[in-house]
Amino acid sequence: MIQKPLQAKNWRFTPEGDQCLIIRFDNTLAETDINRLCLQTAQSIANAKLPGIMDIVPAFNCVGIHYHAPAWETAPYQTLCQTLDALLGNKQDTTTAINSKHIEIPVCYDPELGIDLDFVAQYCQCTPEQLIEWHTGTPVRVFMLGFAPGLPYMGMLHEKLDIPRLATPRSRVPAGSVAIANRQTIIYPNSSPGGWHIIGRTPVALFNPSQPPYALLAPGDTVQFKAISTETFQSMLQNNEYPST
Repeated sequence: MIQKPLQAKNWRFTPEGDQCLIIRFDNTLAETDINRLCLQTAQSIANAKLPGIMDIVPAFNCVGIHYHAPAWETAPYQTLCQTLDALLGNKQDTTTAINSKHIEIPVCYDPELGIDLDFVAQYCQCTPEQLIEWHTGTPVRVFMLGFAPGLPYMGMLHEKLDIPRLATPRSRVPAGSVAIANRQTIIYPNSSPGGWHIIGRTPVALFNPSQPPYALLAPGDTVQFKAISTETFQSMLQNNEYPST
């Protein structure tokens, strides 16, 4: 059966199949504010321990709820939407604490690893040294994980670091590559195609499918990048060292 979206006062619910719904927020808010609301909403729903909820997935500007339909009886989608609307209240909850951690991630910005460093610096009208200073100067927030297992979308970067993605994505980007685009930064957990500008590489493993919680980072975490030398990068890579939390 095709479900119609249910409209709430500050958000709306839309069905995605018969056991998933999406909560979308008022897009008149700033992007970072919407993301914060997504994280707080996901935390509020997790705290409520509603029956039949199998997974809660906060994204950049929405929240996905995977649920077991039989747990919600005869009209699971409508009943769950009504329950969520009552839970979240008549306005966005800006007080729910987000379970998060702060992690320092080392990055080697050597041009041999950060193959786009010089190009990005030229595009942003700064020196490579200034670019590195901006990238490491302020902690960034993990907005969401996506594209590949454990890949974090983080921001916002310095306003000068506003560069579009590559016109043609690369067919292969090395694991650990740190890249930027559109004032955001990501880390490729594994070797994969990629269309962002590579400015460095980290020796830190971001995803381990055999060790829970599998992904090093989670939405809501904050990351502080730290510049390291090529020698330190190679040493940490060989010794499988992990960042401090």
